[in-house]
Amino acid sequence: MKINLTSQSENTAKNDCHTFLMIRFAISYSIFLFVILILTVYLHQVSTRRSAEEFWNQNESTFQSAVSLLDSNFSTMDSICRQLAQDSSFYRLSRMESTDGNDFYLTGLNIKRSLSSYMYSYNDLPVNSCYMYLRNTGYVIGVNTFNSEYLYYIRNYNTSAQNLDSWRSLIYADNGTGTLYPMTDYIASNSSDDAYLYLIDVDALTYKDISVTAGFDISARQLKEIFDGVSLDDNGCIIAVDKSDNPVLFIGEGLTENDLYAEFPQALSTLSDKKGYYTMEFRNTSMHVSRTDSGTNGWTFYLLQPESLCPSNYQWLFYLALFAATVFGLIYVCILVRNNMRPIIQLDSALQETITDRDQLQEVVDATRPIISNTYLKSLMHGTVTSAEELEYIKSFLHLESTELRYYVMYGVVYDNEFSENHEVQPKITEDLDELIKQNLTEYFSYQNMLYLFCPKERVYAMLIPFADTDADQTLLSLQEKVLKLHSKLLEEYSIWFFSGIGLSCSFTNIWESYQQAKDASGYTTKNYIFLPYEMLKKDSHVYYYPVEFSSKMIQFVSTGNRPQVMELFTLIHQENIEERSLPFHLLRFLLSDIRNTLLKARFAINPSGGSLSAEDAELLEEVDTLLASDELTFRLCQDIALKLCDICATKSEKSSLIDTIVAYIRENYKDPALCLNKISDEFKISESYFSHLFKETMNINFSVYLEDIRLNEAARLIQEGNSNLSEIAFEVGYNNQTSFRRAFKKKFGVTPSAMYTQ
Repeated sequence: MKINLTSQSENTAKNDCHTFLMIRFAISYSIFLFVILILTVYLHQVSTRRSAEEFWNQNESTFQSAVSLLDSNFSTMDSICRQLAQDSSFYRLSRMESTDGNDFYLTGLNIKRSLSSYMYSYNDLPVNSCYMYLRNTGYVIGVNTFNSEYLYYIRNYNTSAQNLDSWRSLIYADNGTGTLYPMTDYIASNSSDDAYLYLIDVDALTYKDISVTAGFDISARQLKEIFDGVSLDDNGCIIAVDKSDNPVLFIGEGLTENDLYAEFPQALSTLSDKKGYYTMEFRNTSMHVSRTDSGTNGWTFYLLQPESLCPSNYQWLFYLALFAATVFGLIYVCILVRNNMRPIIQLDSALQETITDRDQLQEVVDATRPIISNTYLKSLMHGTVTSAEELEYIKSFLHLESTELRYYVMYGVVYDNEFSENHEVQPKITEDLDELIKQNLTEYFSYQNMLYLFCPKERVYAMLIPFADTDADQTLLSLQEKVLKLHSKLLEEYSIWFFSGIGLSCSFTNIWESYQQAKDASGYTTKNYIFLPYEMLKKDSHVYYYPVEFSSKMIQFVSTGNRPQVMELFTLIHQENIEERSLPFHLLRFLLSDIRNTLLKARFAINPSGGSLSAEDAELLEEVDTLLASDELTFRLCQDIALKLCDICATKSEKSSLIDTIVAYIRENYKDPALCLNKISDEFKISESYFSHLFKETMNINFSVYLEDIRLNEAARLIQEGNSNLSEIAFEVGYNNQTSFRRAFKKKFGVTPSAMYTQ
């Protein structure tokens, strides 16, 4: 009895010690995790704030430069008017009140010719045309015009003279040193690039009494070019207001004049200053506002940019990733604690039992699974499909022809319930476990009444799950729910666990990639997290990622000349090791060394002897050998080597396939007397010289000799049968000249056709 009490006391103390160690491990790992997360948040906030400030400052600086340039243009217009006002002839013309007599017209024409000297800066301004309106006579004078207001209006604005009175009222208004008017109501929709009319009362610029209004038709295209450097989103715009806060100028997509006058004054009342910058609610959008004043005409310019333009507004993505990292980190802490506390002996015993059970069940799976479907799925998941034709046939066989489908691969593993104290398993489970699992998988994961299941080994189930291209996220959530339901059912009814990992969505061509990802993800599943997407894995930067499956796939892809799959494989290796793991230099060298060993195997599978390679391919192969011998390998260099080997293998395959097709064509058409190099080159769209060289290189015989041998052998067979005369036989095998037939026959067989015929 004392012994039992002592044993119980030791077990209690051991359990307390284990609990204390587990808590200590968990606290240590958690503190380390949260310190890293806090530092990450702090650094992210600092960098985000700085980048946002730089972004807005750069936009504001560009905006102010554009406004200064526009002010300079307005100043140039003002200067042109001032210089013209000093001209005595122009002053005299402006004072004339009648158009009668030659003096008015002669003076006007002289001024028209001299206007170009005053408007030397005209070509540098954002205007399509400029003119001077003589208010005393109603005439318009410009570089290319001297007409009445009516003729000028219908020629330059609207041929129907619509809104002429309204236009004239703008001319006679008190425009001071510069007023801007929209030209929407005065120009035809397809007749001008004018956006605004800028009017200057010349009388306001000088002490003289000059009844002239200067008009400048501002170009919409050139006006936008001034502000091209400013970043505008679909909802962004530039608005200028006068001293009374009335809009006078606007630039922006989807913004009409009516919208501007209706919405902007109200939005201006919501303008608020927030630590050095302004914000405003405009068109149901929160706007970042830059403001600058014009130094020429007293206008105030506003640059309205959606807050979403700045990258810092996507912080929710960062916090979502941070939350996911926190959850995964806590899960990983639990895994570390459990692994550190699990006795080695118990782990080894469980592993041996699992291996034994796996070997036994593998035989049952191999004997009962559907052979054809399993073989095709195995080819897809292992990446052993060699041609596009084979891939299309597999899609047709599996009834997956739709081009709108995408695919997930789920890799599931089944274990007995070793986590509970009760290890009793129902008798039927040991006998029909594989069938039981397949029945449940069919219930939960079938697609159009079909289950695309591949069993790579015992208690392992790889499922191909098709889904519509637009439903990736919804499908992933649905799969998670189904896995949890399936696991609960298997655990409650049969006392078995179902762990599963799932790869990223992929196309039909890259199913092998999603399979490898799902397989990797399943290795991280635990009792507390039975379903794990690959995208949630935390990549270990202390180990490079180059499984043995990648080596075999690369050799296969290279040997079949499959460039797209080689590129996809290198993209995956680069993403896993360089982008996500950021391998240190020494591990990167080990990775490149493994890749080079794989490429060496692929290279020595190419036999250049026997003239099977063209001169170009042989030269390319020598270049590959030189690159493989280099001591300084890079990732890009390895990729280039693989693609060069791909080209060599693809060239050999293409040449062999082409010659096989041509040989079959020759055997079907050798009776045609017109069959020759020219006809074959036309039929197969290749040059005669290239075909002759390729045929000789592949068949080790000239085309003409090969064709003649076929014809003469067939002639000899027909002669020996004795059912036709010699002229009929010659015509039958493709000769239309008896002399040529006899000469060729005797050269090949040593006797004439008639001599063989009589034997």
